[in-house]
Amino acid sequence: MPLNPRPNTPDKDIVYTPEPLAIDIINHYKPTGFVLDPCKGDGAFYDNINTTTKDWCELALGKDFFDYHTHVDWIITNPPWSLMRQFLQHGMSIADNIVYLTSINHYTTKRRLKDMKEMGFGVKEFYCVDTPTKPWPQSGFQLAAVHTQRGYDGPITMSNLSTVVSNG
Repeated sequence: MPLNPRPNTPDKDIVYTPEPLAIDIINHYKPTGFVLDPCKGDGAFYDNINTTTKDWCELALGKDFFDYHTHVDWIITNPPWSLMRQFLQHGMSIADNIVYLTSINHYTTKRRLKDMKEMGFGVKEFYCVDTPTKPWPQSGFQLAAVHTQRGYDGPITMSNLSTVVSNG
């Protein structure tokens, strides 16, 4: 068995975030200024972002995130995990703060950490959350809303662990 998992097929990358989870993440980070949801899906994040200056992309609706070049203060979304590196790279080219919902191990590969360093970003926080029920992939890896920030070079906070510990 190979050490590297097989890549997701595109159909497995379309897993919508439950609205209560999106609201919890938004309430935790409280994004301000111009906020972009690059994977709007059914609007769980976008519809609940409390700012008048926000925008969205959604490939299925003809707005491709990789064609978006306007500077934003925050990006907050559940990106397709098979495109995590590309989403992180493009996000760092247009945003000061990025919050991607993903598994911690998937976000912190050597290559992604090197990309962050080269682009002047650092991981600020892992906001640990419970994995939603199926159709979410049940992997055993910790799910988190990971906050990456331009110019950040401080300690990494791992928060919301009481929920993780109490649920096993």
